[in-house]
Amino acid sequence: MVGSIGAAGPLRFTILGPLQVWSGDVRLELGPYKQRLLLAALLCRANTVLSVDQLIDVLWADDQPRTARKNLQVYVSALRKIARDHIGHLPYGYTLVATAEESDLLRFDRLAAAGRQAQREGGTAAASALLGEAVRLWRDQPLVDLLGSPFAARESERLTDRFLAVYEDWAELEVESGRALGLLDQLGELADRHPFRERLTALHMTALDQVGGRRQALACFEAHRQFIARELGLDPSPVLRRLYREILAGRGSGRAELRDSRPVRCKPAQLPRDVPDFVGRSAQVEELTGILSGESRCPGDPRCTDVTAISGPTGVGKTALAVHVGHLVADGFADGQIFVSLGHPDGTPRGWHEVLAELLRGAGLDVTPPREERAALALWRSWVAERQFLLVLDGATGEAEIRRLLPGRGPSRTLVTSARRLSGLECVRRLELGEFTPDEASELLTRVLGEPRVADAADALQRIKQLYGLSPLVVRTLAAKLTVLVHLSLREYAEQLGRRPVALDELSVGEVSVHDRYRRFHQGLTPLQKAAFGALGALPRAAFDQAGLLAALDGLAESVERVAEELMEANVVAVAEDDEVMANAAVHYRMPRLAHRYAAALLRSAGQGGS
Repeated sequence: MVGSIGAAGPLRFTILGPLQVWSGDVRLELGPYKQRLLLAALLCRANTVLSVDQLIDVLWADDQPRTARKNLQVYVSALRKIARDHIGHLPYGYTLVATAEESDLLRFDRLAAAGRQAQREGGTAAASALLGEAVRLWRDQPLVDLLGSPFAARESERLTDRFLAVYEDWAELEVESGRALGLLDQLGELADRHPFRERLTALHMTALDQVGGRRQALACFEAHRQFIARELGLDPSPVLRRLYREILAGRGSGRAELRDSRPVRCKPAQLPRDVPDFVGRSAQVEELTGILSGESRCPGDPRCTDVTAISGPTGVGKTALAVHVGHLVADGFADGQIFVSLGHPDGTPRGWHEVLAELLRGAGLDVTPPREERAALALWRSWVAERQFLLVLDGATGEAEIRRLLPGRGPSRTLVTSARRLSGLECVRRLELGEFTPDEASELLTRVLGEPRVADAADALQRIKQLYGLSPLVVRTLAAKLTVLVHLSLREYAEQLGRRPVALDELSVGEVSVHDRYRRFHQGLTPLQKAAFGALGALPRAAFDQAGLLAALDGLAESVERVAEELMEANVVAVAEDDEVMANAAVHYRMPRLAHRYAAALLRSAGQGGS
């Protein structure tokens, strides 16, 4: 029965199938397409605030009318008449408040969590009952009536993956309990619709064998083998091949064991060594540990705690901070910590397939991922969804490489480090790092060299700051130099530096070379950024006003505003702090001093005919 807005009765919202709202036993009319799409977006993120911009993007994507905000308000007003007091408004967005009794998705999540908890505690009967109840909430493909919307299509695919993972857990318990007969039709249908999910295929084969369908089980394997060979050029997994051999020999085990097809040999602990003399960054350490331990939430959108991006210029200690905090919170991640460098030693980016293979091995699945990107990423996301890892993705060069590697859901948390701001990466917590303060630099030097050699070093640090800045890379390199030059104090070495032409090659010791670090950074810039970077080397100082910036960048192929934006995105240029501004300059910028030195060196090299 379909009713009007005024129908009485408790409300129920359903999206696991077509979008529907029920008042008692009466299904309510939900209005035009975009109004229903808005309701679907709020239900998919129930109890979470969605910003006005996010909702406008859901409704119109790249084809937003001038009246988008007004139209959104009209739709919200109409939905409030349907959803009553369930829709709330904050200054920056809207939320739909619901309980598990009112939302089929929330009820599904609660039942699935309870079923898996019962399974971990050994209560297989209770687990099967709870998971089965969750599975029966699904009536059709989620949001099946809204799939013309890119947002609804993405959400439907995401929710379907969640359903299939729960269905596989439940079906495995049912097969193990000897109740395979009632699953055959649905298992066969789902295995046909989702042929890349080998666990479904294994369950279907096991169920067929359990009810006496040995030939059908072998035929099921052969059909899957041909499909995988045709689509991916791969063989079935070792576990599926072993199951085939057991059924062929009449030794079917009556259970499918693909969930952990290659069990983790040991809990990964891949974080590099935490330096014992880590200093400073107390505010950033406190913020990051709060996020990763679940004690801190991003205002308005708690999903922002899933991913944190640490950015800043070359040498400011982004990786050191991520590793240090990773060690502090490591015990809170049940399945371990995975650290992956996204670049080669020469600074060039690694291919996605190579990185994904390393991530899968680190997560305990020692397989070669499919060459087809969509299938490979589906494998990665399915594997990591139910596991709790701390992922550290080090040295990102762009948003796309990070976006494809992020888990689709689950309790894992991700730290990303990048010399770029990654401004286009959606829904992440952002943390910008700058140079050391003089006190932090002095503390590190004291820890490495001892207090006598750093005594009365305030003037020396100020001189070093003027020449090279006080990034952690500079300070650690100076400390390493002075462990070799044991006859010099910091003050004496700073005096020597002041009498020499400033050269990046001076900051080199052992395998640590500031020049090499900046060379690798420069190689990663786009052609436009490289041209602009070199042009800034002609400026006499690392701090300059707007007129100097415009003059330096004049003549490049793009507008000065576009080039300046590119440089700020690459952390080459930033708006200067008050203590760095030049006299009488109203608006002004700065480059890291090392970056400016390197740009000037490139310009001199080009003028002398160098490369």
